[in-house]
Amino acid sequence: MTAEEEYAGMRQVRQTVLCPGPPEEQQRMALWIIRRLLVQFHREWTALRERECDDAWIRAANALLDRYSHQLYDIVCDVKAIVGDEVAVEIRCLSADMIKTTNILVMLGCSEECCRRGDALAREALRHAERCHSLRRVAGAAR
Repeated sequence: MTAEEEYAGMRQVRQTVLCPGPPEEQQRMALWIIRRLLVQFHREWTALRERECDDAWIRAANALLDRYSHQLYDIVCDVKAIVGDEVAVEIRCLSADMIKTTNILVMLGCSEECCRRGDALAREALRHAERCHSLRRVAGAAR
């Protein structure tokens, strides 16, 4: 067995543990988890934005974006087969934008640019959260 096959097997186990049951229920649970993470990012970003912008703020913003980008990427990799390619690609793109913003912060250290980009990412997270909510309802209605 190759390392890639072993890793794919581990991912499958994690998907099964996520929510045993019919595919519709697995999809609803996966979308709920993604939505919850997106909404939490928006809340934390909004709370961070209310603080004064200084060097400590930039470090906190950088850490927040970095943490959520990795969490989103990891969860989407875990549930890609459950939620489908379209949702998975959208969330991975958001994660990539977060990483890109984090890298820009490190290079520039510009709080104004950080605020602007972070606000856009937070709005995008809410848009995706609403989409996940809509898809969850559709998956629930299919039962």
